[in-house]
Amino acid sequence: MDIEFPRYERNEACRRIDLEFVARFSGAIPSRDEVRAELALISGVDPAAIALDRLSPRAKKGEIRGKGRIYDDPAAMKAGER
Repeated sequence: MDIEFPRYERNEACRRIDLEFVARFSGAIPSRDEVRAELALISGVDPAAIALDRLSPRAKKGEIRGKGRIYDDPAAMKAGER
């Protein structure tokens, strides 16, 4: 899976990175867990510290567009998410 980041902004007050991404894939559409694991691998954080808002798969194009947040650690995510 190849991922591009049209938006990748650090939010120091919330201890997180706000992002929009486009993930390109071949074959079956990846699950949310697979996307989260790939983002964790790229960013070097625990997958439990990644919140995904929306994923819009486009199977014919072989891509997923999404939005999410990568927190510094799971504790920061717990404090920042509802």
